[in-house]
Amino acid sequence: LSSLHHRLILGGHDTRLILNRSQELAIWRDIIASDASVSGLRSVDSLADMAANARHLLLLHNGHSRLRDFNVSTDTRAFQRWAEAFDRACTRHSYITSAELPSALAQALAEGHLPIPNEGLTLVDFDSRPPAHSALLASIEQAGYPVETLRTAVPSTAFVATTHDETGELRASALWTRELLAQNPAATIAIVVPNLSDRRPQLERTFSELIASQSFEFSLGQPLSETAPVAAALDLLRWTLEPLQLPAISGLLLSPFFAATDPTLALAAAEFDAFELRRANLLRPELSLEAMINLVLRAKRAEPLTPLLNRLRSLHTTSAEITSQNSHAAWADHFRALLEAAGWTPATSRDSLSFQTHRRWESALDELSTLDFEGASITAAEALRALTRIAREAIFAPESRRAPIQVLGPLEPGGVPFDALWFVSADDQSWPQLSSGSPLIPWHIQRELGIPGTDPARDAALAQSLTNRLAHSGSQVVFSYARHDDTGERRPSPLLRALNLTPIDPPSEPTHQPLSLDIFPDTDSIPPLPPGVTPGGARILELQAACSFRAFAEIRLQSTEPDTKELGLDARDRGIHVHKIMQTFWDQVHSQKALRDLPQSEREELLDECIEIAIARAASVAQTPWEDAYLDVQRRRLRALLHPWLDFELTRPDFTVRQQEEKRIAQIGPLTLELRADRIDETQAGPLILDYKTGTANPAQWLSERPDAPQLPLYAVLSEDAEHLGGVAFALLRAGDDLALKGIADSPTVLDKPTRKNFAATLADQLEDWHRILTSLAEAFAQNDPIAAPKRYPQTCDRCTQRILCRLDPTTLNAAEEDEPEAVDA
Repeated sequence: LSSLHHRLILGGHDTRLILNRSQELAIWRDIIASDASVSGLRSVDSLADMAANARHLLLLHNGHSRLRDFNVSTDTRAFQRWAEAFDRACTRHSYITSAELPSALAQALAEGHLPIPNEGLTLVDFDSRPPAHSALLASIEQAGYPVETLRTAVPSTAFVATTHDETGELRASALWTRELLAQNPAATIAIVVPNLSDRRPQLERTFSELIASQSFEFSLGQPLSETAPVAAALDLLRWTLEPLQLPAISGLLLSPFFAATDPTLALAAAEFDAFELRRANLLRPELSLEAMINLVLRAKRAEPLTPLLNRLRSLHTTSAEITSQNSHAAWADHFRALLEAAGWTPATSRDSLSFQTHRRWESALDELSTLDFEGASITAAEALRALTRIAREAIFAPESRRAPIQVLGPLEPGGVPFDALWFVSADDQSWPQLSSGSPLIPWHIQRELGIPGTDPARDAALAQSLTNRLAHSGSQVVFSYARHDDTGERRPSPLLRALNLTPIDPPSEPTHQPLSLDIFPDTDSIPPLPPGVTPGGARILELQAACSFRAFAEIRLQSTEPDTKELGLDARDRGIHVHKIMQTFWDQVHSQKALRDLPQSEREELLDECIEIAIARAASVAQTPWEDAYLDVQRRRLRALLHPWLDFELTRPDFTVRQQEEKRIAQIGPLTLELRADRIDETQAGPLILDYKTGTANPAQWLSERPDAPQLPLYAVLSEDAEHLGGVAFALLRAGDDLALKGIADSPTVLDKPTRKNFAATLADQLEDWHRILTSLAEAFAQNDPIAAPKRYPQTCDRCTQRILCRLDPTTLNAAEEDEPEAVDA
């Protein structure tokens, strides 16, 4: 129809502009945005899309003249106003939409201007036609041109296959296809899937596993905005106007389409993403382009990032040339310049798919330029929103590779029969697919016009006709369905009853004989520990107690996952702040007596000063009122937590803070470790070693031959005052009534409520037992025997990041939710 109308324009018989989808929606958006009665429950964009689709339905079903009957509800009256305003705009500016082409061509035919070829028209495998199309075709026939209807039905044998679940159904279809290709490599096979867009990822995984990827292709495209090059382009353009979300920035750093002119940059950008960007102290989940430039400048290894820095600066400089308002075409050119400055990959440097994507992207920019049809000037943000909408609505499908297996939607097979066809999900829930009308058109008018989704009998007849055609679209056809899914039991579609299908068993998975294994003795010894301090501190013994292989992997191999930070201040940050505040406070107060003598107002003032010192680094990156408000909440939280803690400190037996956060080198067995205790108090019965905890902690974690938390026992046995030690304890700084010191001591002048259960009779005996246990763990680590021996299987393995290296079978592990760590050791 568009081609015929184009011929009319070339012949001078029609001067109206055919609106493309973007131009049509732009007019609808202007009309709806100017309607004061529109509520904010739906966006203008979604309402414009609904209105355009409703008018399209009306025109194709010859119902546009019924607009005067829309005075039924608030929604239909609103659409009536909008549609009338849209009609006036089209008349005033000589616009025409695609839905009006049948009537325009019929008028041209009546005037003798429609260039129909003398051979007429042939319609192949049209299951249905809207009334407007049927009326046009009838007019063409009445004018003496032949209109022929053809069906490409072939003799076929049809079967039905049933599987237990959807996964088994997909695998059966792939195995069946593989068998056919093995018998006849030249065969053409169709896999027909309702709701193909939703099932595509699962289909692609299954077929890629069982069939060579070059043997199949999807006919259904995907939104242009979801392709990798265009997603990168839109993120880069968005970054010039507003801060970009951190996941999007990570995606750009790892993308081959950003700053890709320098091949040496890929590794440096990936390292920067993993070890600096993901660990950066950020209060918001985003970074502006300028902030990103500053972050790269401060990188530990900045030199390899020079190409990235140059591209970021070039993008920032080019974006500074943005004016307040401009035409759509000018913005399209500016967007091209921005992407060139950013080093967005040109099409010529990539493969055929990238070339096709780039070409489709250029078409999207050209479509943006067509929005100048009304001569309006817009801002850069408005232009980018329009371009993003165009990219979302544009469906990109690469050129066909003529693969033997075509994965299609139900409406696509037609015109060319296949050698074989498998219809997936032929159950009563998935097929037929339900149609729906428009909420902006009165229901009774939809019924009278015969709009799909309003007459179940008519819809069922059409679905049956389509099913019958599919059953004759290949010499061998299989309809399959799964008996079970997540929602319960399923039955075959009622449309299969008229096909007289023969039941068959679905292909089964081939059985494989196990390969014989060659065993090679592992005689190579692991190098001994290097001399000097072994990095890792007390965590070495914690890992060794949990699993010797994990300790070996993380300490010796340095195999660790990227230390990603949460947005804002995560649990680790909050724990560090508490440590820093307590250290700063007791550096000035020194003792319980000094705390008791400090007036309440001065104590609060000093605590506020310590809080400001602790959060100074976070405050230095605050750039917006939101971040200032967020930090103010953190200040109030810290005051609410630490004021009661200082009151609790006053209830303890007398103490003086002797040492805080001081590092020392100590020897345990064959290991030389660097240790740092949070705090050591001097009490009447001797030193008390404290470890701050802002989450859960229990002295029971110090027990057993493989203690879960060996830090405090290690500090205790290696303390310079071990012979005169008064006790060890967790200092639990938790909101509410959980403030406490939990630990062990011999004298009530150290801890008024020491833990006794399961510990040795005296602290000296317990220190001796700890020294034996910790020395044994240190010796086991130094012996370099990386045996996978989790303390509690599979609980110990739930959070382990070494599964890719570990010899244990990860499929046997129970899935466990990752809880947020609430405590931290500084």
